[in-house]
Amino acid sequence: MNTLPVYRRRMADSRRALFGWGLGLAGVCALYLPLFPSMRDSGLIGDKLQAMPAGMLDSFGLDILTMSTGWGYAHQTVFAMLGMLLLLVFGIIQGARAIAGEEESGSLELLLAHATDRTSVLTARLLAVVTCVIGLVALLVAVVAALNTPSELSLTAEGLLGEGAALGLLVLLHALVAFTVGAVTGRRSLATAVASIVAVLGWFVHNMGAKIDDRLPDLSPFHWAYGATPLHSGPDGAGLLWLAVACVVLAVLAYLGFTRRDLRA
Repeated sequence: MNTLPVYRRRMADSRRALFGWGLGLAGVCALYLPLFPSMRDSGLIGDKLQAMPAGMLDSFGLDILTMSTGWGYAHQTVFAMLGMLLLLVFGIIQGARAIAGEEESGSLELLLAHATDRTSVLTARLLAVVTCVIGLVALLVAVVAALNTPSELSLTAEGLLGEGAALGLLVLLHALVAFTVGAVTGRRSLATAVASIVAVLGWFVHNMGAKIDDRLPDLSPFHWAYGATPLHSGPDGAGLLWLAVACVVLAVLAYLGFTRRDLRA
């Protein structure tokens, strides 16, 4: 088994990307969170939301009362909007590149030619994707925690833990959609497209599905992650379990598909 050397190499190659994306996430937190006290006290949050069309508020899951609280503001601006969006883009890119990107460039064939079996390579790349996602989510949570008191958010450690776990598994699920499609097909563009479509549909069903059927949001990974408002209420065991099971299923499908197909020359 050559899993560890391949994993180390992959992580070394990802250092610059992790640094850049980490700066971006920290910048989002530093840009939005410190504004909360002044926006709350001036009533600016309510004024801006009331000026927006109702359909737009629904599509983004925005609520005036929730946004006026520290946890609601942090959730909407960081964990459910810009921070989440950056992490989803990062996760999908990493997942699509892990196998399919290397296969299209020809470097995967070269790696396998050096007495490295497919299972070891897939395991190493999977672990690298998981490590990168968890690392950036942990950084985001740490920055929010550091800004918690200065920004008067009144977030609890339990809430941050629940929100971080939900966001981490949500991003990992979409990263693994790209990873699995890439491992099964060897096509990076297809992997990116499928994962992006899953994300868009999931977001739509989570925020707008109830207008069609009250049970529809239950099918969305975003609802599994955020339906129980973990930043306010703490970890949601049922939602985290659904996300974890979906991640495991995707990983198994990646192994089954990658080990049984012919690689593209």
